[in-house]
Amino acid sequence: MGPDITHHPLARADGSATFSSKTYSVLAAVNGPVEVQRRDELPEEAAIEVNIRPASGVGGPRERWLENVVTAVLRSVLLVHMHPRTLIQVTLQITKVPSLKLKSATNDVAVLPSLVNAAFLALVDGGLPLQNTVTAALLAPFGEDAMIVDPAEKELVGCKSVHALAYNQHGEMLLNESAGNFDLEAWEEVADRAEKVCIAAVASAGEDEEIANGTAEAPVSWLRQELEGRAKDAVAWREAT
Repeated sequence: MGPDITHHPLARADGSATFSSKTYSVLAAVNGPVEVQRRDELPEEAAIEVNIRPASGVGGPRERWLENVVTAVLRSVLLVHMHPRTLIQVTLQITKVPSLKLKSATNDVAVLPSLVNAAFLALVDGGLPLQNTVTAALLAPFGEDAMIVDPAEKELVGCKSVHALAYNQHGEMLLNESAGNFDLEAWEEVADRAEKVCIAAVASAGEDEEIANGTAEAPVSWLRQELEGRAKDAVAWREAT
């Protein structure tokens, strides 16, 4: 079973989407390409501006760091050279956070997959030119041999470490952030599992089970199903005429 996704909830944005995991919900809005201020103008590509709004209060250094991380991921996905001297604005509103108190570093890393996935779905909804897909996953080693994909609140509290990783459809790593206590061997196991989960999210029918290595918790093909649904909706007018 995949995440809860809503397409185009905002009528006045070029593209928008909501993404809800077990612990976080994010509302994403995209506008662009739009006119850019001269100081931010890039002569050969579009500038990307990411604004993250916390669930309560005002943004601070934590949000600025998250914005930089998400911007780097989106820059590797967007075809920015197609719209030089313009701006692509991405606004991410965090609407749900864990009710249990988490460590600051754990909370910072744990929210990243929801932010990245929501931003990508909003870019798709807005029809922005993309060179890759991106899928982000949150993993938490739990106990000796257990590894949880998209952990719940109580599992985040009890885990030794948390890892946010994102891959494109070719298996290239686009995001790697971790918090907690772990060694290189543990990280390699996490990265291998995250790659399988992320690729499975865009795998075609018949490939997803093999790529996901038969794990029940993997959100198999959820992103592919969403993209295919959007493509069908985009050409539905042809069948109606």
